[in-house]
Amino acid sequence: MASLLFQAGPNAGRRYKLGDGDYIIGRRSDCQIFVPDMRVSRQHARVVRDGNGWIIEDLGSNNGTFVNGKQVQSGAISHRDEITIANNKIRVDIPESTKGLPSYDANVTIVDLRNPKVFVSNEDSSDSSFLNASLAGVQDSQRELRLIERKLDALTSVLQSAATTTDPLVLLDKIVEALLEVFPDAASVGVLVQDESGELKVQTKRHRKKSAGADMRVPGTIIRHVVQDRRGILLQEDDVEPQTHTHDVAMPVGLEPSGSRMGAPLQSHGENYGAIYVEGQGQKFKQEDVDLLTSIAAQAALVMHSARQQQRAAVQERLERDLRVARQIQRSLLPAAEPEVLGMEFGVHYEPAYQIGGDFYDFTWHDKDHLGMVIGDVSGKAISAALYMASLTSQLRSRAAIAKTPGKLLSKVNESMLQMGDDGMFATLAYLIYDLETRTLVFTNAGHMTPLLRRDGRVYPIQAEQAHCTPIGIMEGMEFGEARIQLHSGDLILLTTDGVHEARDPSGNEYGIKRLSRRVRSARGNASEVVKAILQDLDSFVGNGPQTDDITIVAMGIGRRRARRRTETMPGLPALEPDITTGRPITETGESPAVDEGE
Repeated sequence: MASLLFQAGPNAGRRYKLGDGDYIIGRRSDCQIFVPDMRVSRQHARVVRDGNGWIIEDLGSNNGTFVNGKQVQSGAISHRDEITIANNKIRVDIPESTKGLPSYDANVTIVDLRNPKVFVSNEDSSDSSFLNASLAGVQDSQRELRLIERKLDALTSVLQSAATTTDPLVLLDKIVEALLEVFPDAASVGVLVQDESGELKVQTKRHRKKSAGADMRVPGTIIRHVVQDRRGILLQEDDVEPQTHTHDVAMPVGLEPSGSRMGAPLQSHGENYGAIYVEGQGQKFKQEDVDLLTSIAAQAALVMHSARQQQRAAVQERLERDLRVARQIQRSLLPAAEPEVLGMEFGVHYEPAYQIGGDFYDFTWHDKDHLGMVIGDVSGKAISAALYMASLTSQLRSRAAIAKTPGKLLSKVNESMLQMGDDGMFATLAYLIYDLETRTLVFTNAGHMTPLLRRDGRVYPIQAEQAHCTPIGIMEGMEFGEARIQLHSGDLILLTTDGVHEARDPSGNEYGIKRLSRRVRSARGNASEVVKAILQDLDSFVGNGPQTDDITIVAMGIGRRRARRRTETMPGLPALEPDITTGRPITETGESPAVDEGE
């Protein structure tokens, strides 16, 4: 059968058989003869049958089409002509009779390590060609039957191995054992797998003789051709007598190249998992062995792909289950409900960006008349932030009953969190203690978003220089200052995290403190309805964009009547003794709530 054999270029060693119809040569993937070379036009040339011969036509290419060194637009091609397209050299093979001659797989490269060359069968006619062709036909039929039997045995062995395990590493061990049975001339078999850096390393290997060396050195030629070209390869022995030229070497009919080492790629569904390498003693491997190894590698890659997908699915399922449990645990650390206090109202919204988050809030009774409120944000995301948050809230709760002021509480908690030794972890938070009898609010802000106060239709930031401190978990020996503000009937306190302020619209603009203040000022209803109004405005601002940070909002409203707890279950502790002596405005509007700074 007529064919085109690439001698140079990215397709070197590949043979394309010519039958009826047109054969387009080009770098478009739908060309019958695809050449991955940017110097080749998308549809460069066409080879078409002309009676008993063949002609080649240039299809308006940029770099031209040459036959035996002469540029052609259209012309006949003959046996042994050389077609040149850019750096691609293609030999034309049109033998007088190809019946019974052995055919070679175009996806197999045969390389002599000391003198690279492509081997082809001798197609010259002679008086004994008919007899030789007939004998070759019988030999080919027997070889094809034997190859089919070997393929069936090998695939059965691979499938049996796959049926007994889903672990890719165990599977590879069974595959190399099966390959030693399939290839009786193999001395060693190994599987190379890509590591995280993309480098191929021998993952598993087997030697037929126990005395064989433990190391397996795979030639770079195997790796280069198998991985880059993604095709099987057969290497000759190093001691083969080198040829005197680097062009094709003709071999007698019925005789084909042999080699001592071969490899095939492990690839499936567009993923390259590595390569299979087989090493023998002497030139025992033929092209049919490479064909068989390539078929086995393809099936093994499918099984590996399936096993890895199952393994990934199992890992993902375990991770999702762990995250669900972590989310439930984290939720359980947050207050189950808002405090029940006559004369007060509360509104809360907590929404982590992922399964678990770093935001937190809490309500804690310091004694029967003093209610503590905290809102915070732990650095980082996911599990590390959740664990830090759990420890921090535990410290705050356990020390609340013995700390009279926010500053003293946070000083003790800061030292405890530093002793945990979580490098790089810290938390911003605002802690407030409200006195139900005097309606005073004492607060400390450890690097958190400024709380807001709505009074008489206006919104003020609650801030004081001495009450603003470094976040928890950064510096040892920190003193946390505090300040006090007098609240009145109808006042509303709003606490938020940066997930509200830093939310962005599709154009990248931040929601910001100004828009939040406007929405709080115009919102109507109780504390819970104010929180809902903020969330509706936030959703309208963000649109369909994803939530990138945790969002937490806590609102507390002061009613017209004196507040008191619904239940008196907590033992009485000494009332908070304020140590606050001076006051100053905290807004630029001229009208502001009275704030006293602690000493």
